[in-house]
Amino acid sequence: MAIKEQTVTPIKEKKAPERLWGIDISHYQRIEDWNKIEQHEPAFIFVKTTEGSTFQDPKYPEYYQEVRRHKIPVGSYHFFTYKSSGKDQAKNFLSVVKYKKGDLPLVLDAEFAKVMPQKPIVIKEILAFINVVTEKTGCCPIVYCDYKYYLLYLKNSLPEKCKLWIVDYRSKPDCDWTFWQTTDKYTVAGIKGYVDFNMFNGTKEEFMNMLY
Repeated sequence: MAIKEQTVTPIKEKKAPERLWGIDISHYQRIEDWNKIEQHEPAFIFVKTTEGSTFQDPKYPEYYQEVRRHKIPVGSYHFFTYKSSGKDQAKNFLSVVKYKKGDLPLVLDAEFAKVMPQKPIVIKEILAFINVVTEKTGCCPIVYCDYKYYLLYLKNSLPEKCKLWIVDYRSKPDCDWTFWQTTDKYTVAGIKGYVDFNMFNGTKEEFMNMLY
């Protein structure tokens, strides 16, 4: 008796969710070839804009324009200090920052200093910065900080709309993070030296919905 040959339908493997990653840069990074960076296919690049109430990153205008020219979603960030008020720092930031259609929300970079003010003062000034930027732009800035910093100063203190960009080089942060910086020793073709590597916690659609 002839055996009828059966057609076997191959089982389709589920495609792993796309991992969106990106970097952050400032004047400390020497850019050698923007085309090579684009070929590396980062999903986003954050660029330092200002620091404190007076400093403005000299490479910001150039880097911001180059990232946009290469059609990579760009975000701009302010490095927070404890030598001036949050309101004055927000004014410095807003005097030069760009946020066009297709850009990521603005970012407040809050880090430990050698000498930290008392917790109520830290919270007060950071909220002052956030409120000024939110009122001006209509969008609550993302808050970048170390996981320990978040636990010590910002947990239960930030507006609900503020998304978190958490730094933790040891393990995945145990909080509702939107971006996670996993290392500061990443290399990208076209950039001399190391850069920070960051992951987005979500789908491409969710990422696109974040943009201005």
